[in-house]
Amino acid sequence: MKRLRTITLFAVAVVLIAGHVWYWYAPRARAAAPEPGSLPARLLAAGAYDACFWVPYPHQNMGVLRRRLEDGAAWLAAVARVADLPPPVLPGFGPFAVPPASEIAACSDLSGDRFFLVARVYPTVAAVARLAGKLADNPWLAGGELREPGGDAANSPEERQVRVAWREGMWTVSSGGVPDLSPARPAENFPANLGLFRLAKEVAELPTGDYLLRRQGDDLEVALSQAAAVPAPELPPAPPAEPSPVLLAVAGPSWPAAEARPLPAAAFALFDIGEEGQPEGRAAFGPLGTLPGCAVFHPPGGGRWQVPTQGLAGLLTGGLPRGNAAGWQIVAVDAASLVRAEALAPRLTALMSPESGIVAGSPGGTPAQGGRLVFGLWAQPAPAVRLVARVRRFFAKVPLAEPRQMQRWSDWETLLKPLAPCERIALAATRSPPSFRLRLEGCSR
Repeated sequence: MKRLRTITLFAVAVVLIAGHVWYWYAPRARAAAPEPGSLPARLLAAGAYDACFWVPYPHQNMGVLRRRLEDGAAWLAAVARVADLPPPVLPGFGPFAVPPASEIAACSDLSGDRFFLVARVYPTVAAVARLAGKLADNPWLAGGELREPGGDAANSPEERQVRVAWREGMWTVSSGGVPDLSPARPAENFPANLGLFRLAKEVAELPTGDYLLRRQGDDLEVALSQAAAVPAPELPPAPPAEPSPVLLAVAGPSWPAAEARPLPAAAFALFDIGEEGQPEGRAAFGPLGTLPGCAVFHPPGGGRWQVPTQGLAGLLTGGLPRGNAAGWQIVAVDAASLVRAEALAPRLTALMSPESGIVAGSPGGTPAQGGRLVFGLWAQPAPAVRLVARVRRFFAKVPLAEPRQMQRWSDWETLLKPLAPCERIALAATRSPPSFRLRLEGCSR
């Protein structure tokens, strides 16, 4: 009987330990909110940096994504290049790539030279880390000042001073001047979420405000939270007999500082036409192989994007199919793609005006919002990854192909691959009035 009690107690202890480890450390989605008046909440509310993010239980929430990533650093770098932003960098916490913490908040200016990071590390881990840091004279764990390369090593070879400290029981890392984070600042309440990105300065025409990541049933959604924000527009659904493009990217008119003249609205569509070994209806380029179906859309007289290898197509095929539909000029890689693109054009026009980029209406059929579309993306991730990879392999065979073209398609493949379990991606952002929504639909948990 005594032996049975011992075995029972041991089994209960194992179950409790396993439950503790699963609850506090195993990868899973856990929503929370910054505690009002806490150091992370005060950092977000300080308004001293261009951009901030906050993540609850980062080693668990990020762990859900990390299980699908072959190389997390490469994925973040690809996302940053596609968005034309510097890649986010989190300092390591001893042997942990992401500190085992109940929350992390980090703020930075857009150059990345001035930043402040705070992590509410679990008390037991924090105590062990501080002791280990003191014994090993490691300022990253015990606290202290150190120097590290600043920004891009090629363009910023000088070092920058970084200060690590334990403040209010939390691990902090900072560079540059530290803002006023005294508890006397007014408290701010935040809604429960899986992640928060606060943008205080416009980047790539993205509206300022809070971008909240939350679960909506089986879907994940990032939406803009701002007093003037409106619902983001949606691409009108396809008629029953019309197949939707595997990927559709849309950009509204803009005038970036680096451009000498305004850029017109544009759209790019990728179609799943034919399969490997069945080249009928697909653009064939002799020994280089075939491309999947695709087309670009521009307003009359405009020109912003090109279909892949548009110049090469002119040399090998004597030109590409062209057409006009619903106010758009269309260039396609083959006749079948042109037919698909002409059928898609009215849905594009129903989304926004080709000339002005003004959104034509909202998903609920309410009166037009009047906002200018900044960008939009609608994709079926699994087939999109397959077709994007096909384009990337095609470019690998093209002599003297531009490295920029190769990198662009490689980045899109890297970005979409971990999202392949999702059924659909819908992304749209507008200006005046502002809106933003990224929705990952039907993703397996």
